[in-house]
Amino acid sequence: MRIWAAFGAALLLLLEALVTTVLALVLGLGIKRQNMSLAGLAPSGMALGVWVGLGALAGFLVLVALLLAFTGARRRAMGRPTRILLIVCAVLHALLAAVTLALSGVLAFVVLIVTLGFLVLLIQLGPAQPDAAPTPAR
Repeated sequence: MRIWAAFGAALLLLLEALVTTVLALVLGLGIKRQNMSLAGLAPSGMALGVWVGLGALAGFLVLVALLLAFTGARRRAMGRPTRILLIVCAVLHALLAAVTLALSGVLAFVVLIVTLGFLVLLIQLGPAQPDAAPTPAR
């Protein structure tokens, strides 16, 4: 079950990274082509900020997706750094889901909550110990 959950979460994270990249491009171009400034900021500076911020978010999602794919392919337990990244990604998804529900709608919220469910499932499954022999009951 852990392998399929890892691959499912990796696939969802890659799709989210792709959507985030497209969103960054569209928002950045829209901001750059406007003729207004916000609190004295130039539109080119705001566009650069959108591209860098959402690009970093997409890069983080791809990193976590690759770690999950490698974990699923190796069929071994996750290490501590991978589990910490999963926890950070789960908290990020919870915050994004709350904001998305308020701003975008139910469909985007459901996608983020399903991804959050996969991440929490992977965190809760814990490390596998296939080589450990069961201890006899006394």
